[in-house]
Amino acid sequence: MKVVVTIATLDPEHGGPARTVPALCRALVRHGADVEMVTIAEHRRDPTSFETAGFKATVIETGATRYQPRSWAASFKDALSRAVCETRDVVLYDVGLWLPSNHLAAQIAGQTQTRFVISPRGMLSAQALQFGKWKKRLAWIAYQKFDLKRARVLHATSENEAKDFRQRGLTQPIAIVGSGVDIPAQLPNRVTSNKRTLLFLSRLHPMKGLKDLVCAWAQVRPPRWRVMVSGPDEAGHRSEVESLIASLNLQSDFEFVGSVDDEKKWKLLREADLFVLPSYSESFGLAIAEALAAEVPVITTRATPWRELESQRCGWWIDTGVDALTKTLALAAQSNKDDLRAMGTRGR
Repeated sequence: MKVVVTIATLDPEHGGPARTVPALCRALVRHGADVEMVTIAEHRRDPTSFETAGFKATVIETGATRYQPRSWAASFKDALSRAVCETRDVVLYDVGLWLPSNHLAAQIAGQTQTRFVISPRGMLSAQALQFGKWKKRLAWIAYQKFDLKRARVLHATSENEAKDFRQRGLTQPIAIVGSGVDIPAQLPNRVTSNKRTLLFLSRLHPMKGLKDLVCAWAQVRPPRWRVMVSGPDEAGHRSEVESLIASLNLQSDFEFVGSVDDEKKWKLLREADLFVLPSYSESFGLAIAEALAAEVPVITTRATPWRELESQRCGWWIDTGVDALTKTLALAAQSNKDDLRAMGTRGR
């Protein structure tokens, strides 16, 4: 069987799929599939640094962005048509929604009668639909609803996401399969410090609840603790957060380290005493899984699919908002290191 995978961008600043989708391709190869990926290199950025172990990657280079298909649509359609027509036993697996590349993938699937799977990756949640909601409403009417109904199967990364599909009126079969997590063969050694660290590692986006974290921290401010913030800035949200930090006179408590590579990411996780992601919507939450793999207790919200944090006693699964986060931060910061290490071991 051949699996053709389409994703608009592999720029790591656009979140978890940039890592999980190439990893999925490698895993499919290990399970005997013939795999080809078709993607776009925005502004001639080179996304080919990801490991293409055993699969072909067709990269459409463009001086434009993924939102400007005029300069790359023809090449994208040609590459995708060739990929799906090379053999009869093909599945086309498309990641994401709303973008021109997603619509083109649906068109090619229809024209070639190719079995079609869509993986929205959280883009149908109520919270996600609020961002650019008028454009999305128009796109839903114009093409997105029809494209989704063309899929034979929808891939959800959690039960919550599957419920989102049904609430949007989608009736076809759903495969609920969580994202895989690549874990280093050996984790970095822990580093001891006089200060304890609460780590936030995710895109800096309003949906991630970073402002809630700042407001909650202002009420708690446990002694000998600091907050480390790592992740790419999206649409200037970092400056909004930094302004809030300054208005609350918390500059000495927060450190921003920007985007990090895998080596630095695992080092940050191993230096952390707690991990926090107070998100308002997650279809999976790759960073949560990575924190657990690094033996770090996790604080996250019920808007993420991680109820096991409670049942396995490896973290806190709380309501969204400042109040619940404030109470939980106060409780977690008072925990001694041995208790937190035991939680981290259970999380791993």
